[in-house]
Amino acid sequence: MNVRATVERPRTRLAREERRELLVDAAAQVFGGRDPGSVTFEEIADAAGVSRALVYNYFGDRHGLIEAVARRSSERLSERVTAALAATRGLREALLAAIRVSLEFAREDPAGYRYAVGSSTPLIPGLFDEQLLDMARLFGDDEDSLLIARGVLSSLQAMVLHCVERGPHDLDRATEVIGAFLAGGFVGVDDIGFPVHPTWPVPT
Repeated sequence: MNVRATVERPRTRLAREERRELLVDAAAQVFGGRDPGSVTFEEIADAAGVSRALVYNYFGDRHGLIEAVARRSSERLSERVTAALAATRGLREALLAAIRVSLEFAREDPAGYRYAVGSSTPLIPGLFDEQLLDMARLFGDDEDSLLIARGVLSSLQAMVLHCVERGPHDLDRATEVIGAFLAGGFVGVDDIGFPVHPTWPVPT
């Protein structure tokens, strides 16, 4: 009896994780660029083919569901940026790679990018701060690094959102322009004695 219970528990957890992922998929699809605050749990439940009570069981309330969608989009974007950085050498190459990946992600999934950066969802507590700390760690671990990371992240997100809102754009040119703008900031902080050097692993 105990052995059977031990074997079945992981399956139950896996099934729950899979179902939660399906519910987040349904929510993202129903949101579809709409104001998430106007979407009802009934719509999400119908799209997922489950009961409204089950959606509440997984997310508690509307904010919990919106946060799940935003966090997943943020994680997917972060994974793609991290993978791009791992294949670069030096700050400029890494900067351009991160910009290009962000633009590509935003073109492929405009709503997902908006959710990831919080431009179309209620403020998700801690989400921007987590993104900020991740970027700050690329440059160091002091207050200067945090301040510079805020400027880079805020500017990058605003400029990518501009490209999303303006419609189809030349990815190469947008990458070049955003890269030049942000690189200028790095030159400026270097001039005041803050050397910006990448601290993430680079290929050998």
